[in-house]
Amino acid sequence: MPTVLVVGASRGLGLALVLELLSKPDCQVIATVRGTPPPALAISGARILELDMMDHASVAAAAAQLPPFDVLIANAAIGGDDRLLAASTARLSAYLEANVVGTHRVVRACLPRLREGKEKKIVLVSSLSGSLQTCVNKLRGFRGPYAVTKAAVNMLAVQYHNELNCEGKEGFIVVPIHPGWVSTDMGRITGDGGMPPADSARGIVNVVWGLQPEDSAKYLQWDGQVLPW
Repeated sequence: MPTVLVVGASRGLGLALVLELLSKPDCQVIATVRGTPPPALAISGARILELDMMDHASVAAAAAQLPPFDVLIANAAIGGDDRLLAASTARLSAYLEANVVGTHRVVRACLPRLREGKEKKIVLVSSLSGSLQTCVNKLRGFRGPYAVTKAAVNMLAVQYHNELNCEGKEGFIVVPIHPGWVSTDMGRITGDGGMPPADSARGIVNVVWGLQPEDSAKYLQWDGQVLPW
């Protein structure tokens, strides 16, 4: 019976991930929110914890309440259409604090309980905007600070893989996953359209369920396609 922690589950893709996971037999879900959970999450059957990834004390308090669990899905992030050269250093720092430092803060705090689980999977929700090879001379290459942080998130995954598996031989599976263009508040920054969050969540969960040790440190898409770094 796998237990999955979804960080950033109050709306959009995070909420859809929780609902999709709960549709799986014998799956237990722990969902984190920064404040009052929305009605759909409150009645979902997930265990809900308050966690603000930008607050060390909040993350530590939530981590202290965790049981041993199997899969961490780090979904919480901020986005925008800022251009990098127009962004102040304070704005860039805010992106880095939320999307990179915040993600690392959560992973470090949750790692002891994740080590006690059976599956040992760390899934970082990334973006195609973080792919260096596909951003040169492309429209998606103009996502400024957001793209910088998603490239950094991809490197977080590589570093976690190296330290946990190459040095530690701990048997973790660590992957960044691009959720596709999803019709969420963040997805609509690039325009109208995108797939429903439920479709992206269904694909992501299927990918996560099928992850094998040899998949660790691959850069994946919601449908299982391997993406270029």
